[in-house]
Amino acid sequence: MVRPMLCITSMVAALVACDRSAASSGDDDGGGATRAQSPGRVGSCDRASTTGTCSEYAGAYLAQNEVLLTSSCSKLGGTFVYAECPNTSVVGACTLSTGEVRKFYGTGASAYEPERARQECESSFHGGWQAR
Repeated sequence: MVRPMLCITSMVAALVACDRSAASSGDDDGGGATRAQSPGRVGSCDRASTTGTCSEYAGAYLAQNEVLLTSSCSKLGGTFVYAECPNTSVVGACTLSTGEVRKFYGTGASAYEPERARQECESSFHGGWQAR
């Protein structure tokens, strides 16, 4: 009875080790699990025309909240794409505790002045401001 249990335990350990090896090598089974956790993957919700902002999401935050982020963006008046926010007319960026980077724009109907954007970042979002 001990030998069959030893064989089963050994097979499970081998499968787990094989699975970890495939995940760390970047192999993808086609299901997107490895790709979804890729640190280089970026998505953004561009609301520059309505609010003067665009939010970038990446890494674990994007992977864990992808369904919510993609579905809520249009409800907030934005467009979700798998790319960084546009970099033209950016007055600064606010990094939130979640890892979201919110860019503020200085053109359009909802344009921000740099000082107003900094104040909103620091007081409303408790984020780290970086002027452009």
